[in-house]
Amino acid sequence: MARFMAIHNISGVSEEEFREKLGAIKKWRPDRRTTILKVYGALEDGKLISECEAVEQSHFEDWIKMVGWPAESIHKVDVICQVGNIWKM
Repeated sequence: MARFMAIHNISGVSEEEFREKLGAIKKWRPDRRTTILKVYGALEDGKLISECEAVEQSHFEDWIKMVGWPAESIHKVDVICQVGNIWKM
């Protein structure tokens, strides 16, 4: 399964709006092969990074449309380092 990340511009969004918007999203798994893993917020800078595991990028794009925060860019992840472990996708 592929992993993708998206960078979003969301200027003017408060923490309360962030919580409300993502709390209202019940489908962190838009389909059985797509999982939204994390959404990082740098709200003061007006940026979000969302991370998804999916068969196809289009499945992630569907979730992004559902949330309503357009992506500035979407990237396919090819290597990860997490807590000292590195693996290739």
